[in-house]
Amino acid sequence: MSKLKCKDHCGNISIPYPFGMGNKDCYFNEWFEIKCNESAYPPTAFIASIEKEVFYIDVDGRAIVRSPIISSNCSGRKGDEPINLTGSPFYISTWNSFIAVGCDIRALLMDDPLLRIGNDCNGTDCCKTSVPSSNQKVFHPIFNQSTDGCKLAFLAIDGGRRFDQFLVPRHPYVQFLMLLDWTINSTLMRAVDNETADCYNNAGVNASEFQFKCRCRESGYEGNPYIGCAGKITAIDSHDIYS
Repeated sequence: MSKLKCKDHCGNISIPYPFGMGNKDCYFNEWFEIKCNESAYPPTAFIASIEKEVFYIDVDGRAIVRSPIISSNCSGRKGDEPINLTGSPFYISTWNSFIAVGCDIRALLMDDPLLRIGNDCNGTDCCKTSVPSSNQKVFHPIFNQSTDGCKLAFLAIDGGRRFDQFLVPRHPYVQFLMLLDWTINSTLMRAVDNETADCYNNAGVNASEFQFKCRCRESGYEGNPYIGCAGKITAIDSHDIYS
């Protein structure tokens, strides 16, 4: 649900407030601006502040975006840049897996300034490990360079897929999706109607300006807490009225 007089879709993608397009009044601040490329078919949406194509956003604090694929020694593939979301309201969700593909692959998930975090990803052709924490903002894989051949690393929503069957050099344009969590700051939180919605401090991100999430109260309310929850409409059987 968007603000009144604001576009609420880019193609088939719903754009709920605090995200928005066009006029600055349609989104909370520049972090939540959506650019819609309507010349594409179908239209494509981008979170402008982090330059990520987005496929899904909800008011529960989740966004699905295209995952960058970091590559080494891969002919015909232009590698993407590592992710750095520092200072933004976005976090790498723990619902993603860190995946690396290549012959005798070993990759490390590094944080800024290149501090090793979590487990190694180590395998014969493909390896997978978890994202270590809910406040992860940097994705910077480092490869073992002792073996030749194309090496790839990326984040993807964990659905048990056999990634090694798809990510091989003869498929240079394959892409995957990753999940981001997003939060709000205290300014937007104070604007939420506390009669119909509850806000809470998102565990694990206390050091950030953006650390809150809000939701409509389960007892009778629904909608978008950032522009106002509405009372649920309960269907009444006419037999109950006249009996």
